[in-house]
Amino acid sequence: MSIPVSAISSMQPSVQPSADPAGKPTGERLFDIAAALFCEKGYAATTTREIAAAARIQQASLYYHVAGKEDLLHQICVSSLEQLFTDVQSAVNEASNPLERIEALARTHLRTILRHQIRHVTMLKELRALSDPHRTAVMALRRKYANLVRTVIEDAQTAGAVRQDIPARYLYLALLNILNWAVLWFRRGQTLSEDQLGRTFTSIYLTGAAAGSARVPVVSPNVRSARRKPPPAINGSAEESRQSTFERLLDAAAALFSQKGYAAASTREIAGILGIRKASLYYHIETKEDLLYAICKSSLEQIRRDVSDALDPVQDPLERTRTLVRAHIKSLVRDQIAHSVAVGEMHALSGERLKEVIALRDAYEDLVRSVLQDARKAGVLRDDIGVKYLCLILLGLLNRVEMWYRRDGALSPDQLARVFEAIFLTGAAAR
Repeated sequence: MSIPVSAISSMQPSVQPSADPAGKPTGERLFDIAAALFCEKGYAATTTREIAAAARIQQASLYYHVAGKEDLLHQICVSSLEQLFTDVQSAVNEASNPLERIEALARTHLRTILRHQIRHVTMLKELRALSDPHRTAVMALRRKYANLVRTVIEDAQTAGAVRQDIPARYLYLALLNILNWAVLWFRRGQTLSEDQLGRTFTSIYLTGAAAGSARVPVVSPNVRSARRKPPPAINGSAEESRQSTFERLLDAAAALFSQKGYAAASTREIAGILGIRKASLYYHIETKEDLLYAICKSSLEQIRRDVSDALDPVQDPLERTRTLVRAHIKSLVRDQIAHSVAVGEMHALSGERLKEVIALRDAYEDLVRSVLQDARKAGVLRDDIGVKYLCLILLGLLNRVEMWYRRDGALSPDQLARVFEAIFLTGAAAR
């Protein structure tokens, strides 16, 4: 799964800044303080008292700046998105041709989100905690920015600068997948600089990772029309007979953790979903953390098993890369909610459990890196970009699918995998 939010603790800034000359923190500094605490403890578990203490002010003084904790989260999200839109639009407007506009977009997007990295991680993790109309306002800003990115891609397609066998929707989603994943693993001083990463990302996105190979074909020249019917509803009693009680318990917990966040979900709510008494849960678990641990562990073990099984009969290095992409997407989409929880909530595990799950995550990342390394040694992947970054780019492209993929959407998992395989290996630029 590669470097999910569980790694955030190692990159968090101090939440004990000194006071400004007036003795009061500015709104901007409050955003950073609150974002760091939300990342560390979770929005639901963080109190305004803790935020005020970290800012070295009285709790009452906090309300000179914000109406409350939710208002603070709302302002973090709004200010982050508004800054991103302003910076990227300005950079795009200064570019002189379609490909330069894409390059300017990618470079500026990356620079802006990494400048306020913790705020963007907070938005990624905690947006669901907002109530209406706050969430509605933030989602409107996200759509506004997505439309800007999509327009840049569509204009490039119209000009013949970007391939037209893939709809702009998937081209722009792929680009944002790659860029936004960086907030979860970027470490200043331990990786390339923001500008170096921007150039690397743009190079892979536009020209691909393959070394001089022909364009990877996409399944259908008109993938928008390849709609599939949603899966039929499953009768409750049939489902109960198919799954064990513990499996149903994990499914219910994963659904609730995905919807509300681990910290905000309660075992009482999980029991309610299953239609049982809360006390009955404890025949199967001792604590709520048992559920999160089981979800994360099974998710990571399953995707590694699925990909390993798919790779076993394949010998050709380039075909192994393609097989990895397809197997990863299929596994992720099949268990989409569980994978979403593993990526977003792993950090809430404690002690040895967190170490074990991180080891599973790292083992899967090692598998992906080894496939890419073998392909590079065989001369089928370019050698001007380190395998480390090829791996991070590929996993960003694939893992963030869980945030927006819909089973009743235009593409089947196999079609989506082939689209992203084409973007990764041979790029988005027209030939």
